[in-house]
Amino acid sequence: MIGVVPFGLAYGIVASQTGLSLAETTLMSLVVFAGAAQFMAVSMLQSGVSTLFIVLSTLMINLRHLLMGLSLSPYLKKQKSIWHYLLAFGMVDESYATTISHYQSSESDQGNPYFMLGSAAGLYVFWAASSVAGGLLGHSIKDPLSWGLDFAMPATFLSILIPQIKSKRILTVAVAAGVAAVAAYLLIPGKWYIIIATLGATALGTLMEIAGEGRRSD
Repeated sequence: MIGVVPFGLAYGIVASQTGLSLAETTLMSLVVFAGAAQFMAVSMLQSGVSTLFIVLSTLMINLRHLLMGLSLSPYLKKQKSIWHYLLAFGMVDESYATTISHYQSSESDQGNPYFMLGSAAGLYVFWAASSVAGGLLGHSIKDPLSWGLDFAMPATFLSILIPQIKSKRILTVAVAAGVAAVAAYLLIPGKWYIIIATLGATALGTLMEIAGEGRRSD
């Protein structure tokens, strides 16, 4: 929860400087609740990109949530649909990493939905509050990235990623995503490196998983 604060502050400041009102900045955090997607959306709004393209880009960058949800589904399959809808909304990288680690270390084959709800709710409150604080700071900080706030995002994701690297397959996907992101960042203008790395890593991970299942069935 503490880790999302500088990230939320940076988002609120950038959104305010882009021209979003405090209400719009806050509403996006409450409704979208996806940091990387919100940064990308704000950047696209500033560039005059159409709403439809922003929505489609947000969908693509969050496609990884499909795989995250699939990996959680065996632990929550006995829960009612209302739990699935509620937890799906609150599933972000941080709440997912905390929850899947807890479920995997548990002796039960079914996870406690309240554990994930508590993780998601805590992150939701801290993210919204820090977004509001960043929006209030607005133009008082001309360049929030000069404060090092931009490091909050990679630091947070690295702290999530590293403990999850438990096999050569996961390491391969992580390295491939990093290489794709850096290459796309250097070669393609804009925020396409996020989308390319996400889609590439998701596709590679899926193919490796299918190939692994095929070898096991043989």
